[in-house]
Amino acid sequence: MKYIASAASAACLVAGVAQAGGLERARPAESILFEQGNYVQFSFSQTDADVSGDYPAFVGGGSTGDMSEATQHIGFGLKMAINDRFDFAMLMSQPYAADASYGQGFYEGLTARWNSTAVDAILKYKINDRISVYGGPSLLTSSADITIPLTLANIASDPDGPALLGGGPQPGSIVSDYSASSSRETDLGFIVGTAYEIPDYALRVALTYRSEIEHEFDARESYTQLTLPGGVPTFAAVATNSDLPIIMPQSLTLDFQTGVAPKTLVFGSVKWTEWSKWQVKPGNYEAETGGEITSFDNDTFTYQLGVGRQLSDELSVFARAGYESKKGGERSRLSPTDGYTSIGLGGSYTMGQVKITAGVEHAWLGDAESSTPTDFSDNTATGFGISVGFAF
Repeated sequence: MKYIASAASAACLVAGVAQAGGLERARPAESILFEQGNYVQFSFSQTDADVSGDYPAFVGGGSTGDMSEATQHIGFGLKMAINDRFDFAMLMSQPYAADASYGQGFYEGLTARWNSTAVDAILKYKINDRISVYGGPSLLTSSADITIPLTLANIASDPDGPALLGGGPQPGSIVSDYSASSSRETDLGFIVGTAYEIPDYALRVALTYRSEIEHEFDARESYTQLTLPGGVPTFAAVATNSDLPIIMPQSLTLDFQTGVAPKTLVFGSVKWTEWSKWQVKPGNYEAETGGEITSFDNDTFTYQLGVGRQLSDELSVFARAGYESKKGGERSRLSPTDGYTSIGLGGSYTMGQVKITAGVEHAWLGDAESSTPTDFSDNTATGFGISVGFAF
């Protein structure tokens, strides 16, 4: 049973195609804490989403084209057994990512990138044979950049302009492409959790809390502004640094697994993530437009349920399904989907001290409507991943 149990734990590493809020991609695998002895693990995954929408006729109609580019993620985990009571793990992951780019139509030129790397150091204490607690610091490094094309930037800063001055922009409007690039920031959060196990039944229930992490970015904003000094239209180039605080959300995850028959395991998770506090609002952009570039209105609940089967001492397989409910309302142009349903298949093969786990997952992304309005429907994402672990 231990082989299928470990394969189920590794399932979260492979092919995470759609996660909470549309920005989370590669979930750190705290489950490495429950490997026997000393263990090291390397992982790679890729997500390729096909996301497009249809513009309304009054902005020219047509398709947005595929606005979501493929993203790759690497991960590393090291677990050391200190003694009978204490275990230590260090994890490296790339938990958040965005790679949006519009190549045609009304949104053409709108691009956004988000990069992140997290390093976690976790100490686990085994209170008795069934109960353990764990926790430690989490360092998150992030950076981002965005470009908003002239039309969208001008509408944001002067939504009534086309009806005034013969259709021209009002003074103070942004009259060029707008761009912002953030500094690269590293900030500290923490992880705490507890687990209950009955090893004879491959039963484990673990509750893990991750704190929010606030980045205080320095954003370099660039654009051209229309002014009227002395009544004379003047175009002034603006290139300035501004404060950009962004809160990466706190989360609470309940993971569970249990044997239900000889060589058969059921596993899953329920995760709450506080995405409602996440927004991107550079100082000058807010001053010009009165709002943010992008945000999420709602917290998310993400569910996964799977079953694993041990076929031999070396080989086990698993299947899982995922679900995130629709929230409704207007969605960001940089993440224009709402919820998802997914299915995934994978397996794990053990050769002595080496364990290889691989899987593929496909998701049907929920229909959404962005401002304008532009309808995004019938979109999908596919991911694959592989992890290689060594016991020593």
